[in-house]
Amino acid sequence: MLSNIKILIWDFDGTLFKPNEGFFAAVREAEFQVLMKHKHWTRLQAEGEFQKIYKVLYPSATQTIGVLAGISTAQAAREMENLFDRRNFVSRDEKLIALFAQLKNYRHIMFGNGIMAKHKETLPVLGISPDTFELYVTSEIVGKTKPSPDGFQYILDYTNLPPNEHLMIGDRDLVDLAPAQALGMHTCLVWSSAPTPHADITIPSTYDLLQYLC
Repeated sequence: MLSNIKILIWDFDGTLFKPNEGFFAAVREAEFQVLMKHKHWTRLQAEGEFQKIYKVLYPSATQTIGVLAGISTAQAAREMENLFDRRNFVSRDEKLIALFAQLKNYRHIMFGNGIMAKHKETLPVLGISPDTFELYVTSEIVGKTKPSPDGFQYILDYTNLPPNEHLMIGDRDLVDLAPAQALGMHTCLVWSSAPTPHADITIPSTYDLLQYLC
């Protein structure tokens, strides 16, 4: 099924590495701090308003923060990313390094909901060269985060290849995979044992991708 894939599109957080509770807590706290800054809410108010609409109206936390704070999604991403450092939660990953070495004949694109500079500074900590990815797509580039189709279409316009020659790899079914599938891309759900309607393949870890491609 995946023999025609030429482009591998990678989500960042939760895909290249499996986050721990400390990471999730740091991200959420940064999001609440953005709300507190713009809305002059207490932390309790920020958390309460966030929980009312996150995953109810908006599947993306960054989009949720932008809407609540009255700022663009791109600005929300920039402000939130400057309040935590994901390098504190990752380390060199020999299995990930080996995976990318074996996938060297594919073209790689990074498509995350963070900001480009933060992704590029974290990759070397994982042991992956930022030059592995020929293109970085973030809200800075397209003005919106996943699951908006804008970033996915941006990638298709960039590669000028048929959608079915692209494989979107991510850990969130509705955010990473559903919009990719809607445009005709193949999809891979990582760190999961439960298949979903939007995943062509579901694998227990990112490292297991190789068996479907080579």
